Amino acid sequence: MPIAADGARHAGGAGAAAAPTLAATGLSKRFGGVVALRRADLALYPGEVHALLGANGAGKSTLVKLLAGIEQPDDGTIEVGGAAMRFASPHAALAAGIATVHQELSLFPSLSVAENILIGQEPLRGGHWIDAAAMRERARVLLAMLGATDIDPDATVGDLPLAQAQLVEIAKALSTDPRVLILDEPTSALSIAEVEHLITVIERLRDRGTAIVLISHRLGEIERLADRVSILRSGEKVGEFPPGDFSRDRALALMLGEAWQERQTARPAEAFAGRADDTILHVSGLTLAPHFADIGFDLRRGEVLGLAGLEGQGQKEFLFALFGLFRRGLEGVIEIGGRRLLPRRPRDAIAAGIALIPDDRKTLGGFLGLSIAENIAITVLGSLRRRLLISRRAEADLVDDHIRRLGIKCASRAVPLGSLSGGNQQKVVVAKWLARREPVYVFCDPTRGVDAGARGELFGVIRELAAQGTAVLFYSTDISEFSLLCNRVLVFREGRVAGSLEGASITEQNILDLSFHEAAHEAA
Repeated sequence: MPIAADGARHAGGAGAAAAPTLAATGLSKRFGGVVALRRADLALYPGEVHALLGANGAGKSTLVKLLAGIEQPDDGTIEVGGAAMRFASPHAALAAGIATVHQELSLFPSLSVAENILIGQEPLRGGHWIDAAAMRERARVLLAMLGATDIDPDATVGDLPLAQAQLVEIAKALSTDPRVLILDEPTSALSIAEVEHLITVIERLRDRGTAIVLISHRLGEIERLADRVSILRSGEKVGEFPPGDFSRDRALALMLGEAWQERQTARPAEAFAGRADDTILHVSGLTLAPHFADIGFDLRRGEVLGLAGLEGQGQKEFLFALFGLFRRGLEGVIEIGGRRLLPRRPRDAIAAGIALIPDDRKTLGGFLGLSIAENIAITVLGSLRRRLLISRRAEADLVDDHIRRLGIKCASRAVPLGSLSGGNQQKVVVAKWLARREPVYVFCDPTRGVDAGARGELFGVIRELAAQGTAVLFYSTDISEFSLLCNRVLVFREGRVAGSLEGASITEQNILDLSFHEAAHEAA
């Protein structure tokens, strides 16, 4: 059972005795020939956190879209405060008191933080002119609720890192003082400290009577925050845990059904047994101020090397620099297969044999408006060319093979990437690079927002690559993943390598010890 902010047991808030703030009954939705949601019921009570759990494609996103007015149900009803509602648009849902924070951000990169937070509800001066000072102050108050006092309301959103942009998105939802707040993977891009701030905010909102829907694949957060938990599988609600009755094993069994046993792929990795002369990637003295300095290591064929540590310690910037996403300032030595390079553009890294699977699949990983087939084939168009034209037969064979290999759930290869669930979008991004068969693969937080089953499948892909002799660099904001996957781990702290771990020594405790060691030593 979750713990309330004051340390007392939270027993469902007002929800245990009150009428539901929102009641959805028999909601169904079909997209073409695919049933996305079938007769789903959901009751949200004031002062309760109601978590939705399910594998990617289980219907969570569809249910959220129906509640948020993005899509309209084919069947079923939605009542808010006892009154029947039919939301023709997101604006109608917002007017009814339902605010949604989607996993993929909906911010305007060219506008300021304050403009994004209060878009459509800007304070006016004299009835006509936007009161910029009042808007900045209101934005500052909302950000302070999230513990994000370091975010400047005047900053341009496009210049913010992903974690800060997500906090801006949450502040935007809070600006409407909603009765129902839907949070779709709100912590997926946040640091440990930011997660703690957000959990405190969620507890405060719950304690003042807000009904909260929480979608998270981090089961620890579900156990800590959720009063009720509903499980969806294949578009149907297959179970609900009342307050105090949540079981992680039972939840996973309900989520995955008969595939539960077969999909237990997590196993501790062993120390790498390859030879020193198998080195494929050599890095020495690599520096990019102010992000990281003097990074060096050798990566061998068939090895999975993790870059661990707290978020914001330079790991992502290092991986992005390796892929040529920083045009200036990179110094040091990079050798791939004995050839030196200092990539200034992604095409330099790709030509050298480096593939990047990024954490932000919306802007860096894929093209949401293009089809699945176009996304997967885009990296190998040259090999699909027959004389002057692309062979559609060869393209179809390639795409279908990767759809089967990765278990991508889709109606057909022709549907847009943006129509898939987050986990299936990530699988398409992985498939795009698997088609090239590069010697070095860089996975940057690949399981962000991905369910337990899809995570196991992605781990299986990484292990398969390593078994085939591919070298893998791996970074994750979930430190539990390193011990399940990596042969060796470098722990970053303040842009430098604080230490390394290998084989059985790769534990969460050892990673955290290295992550905090210097700060703890100074404090002592």
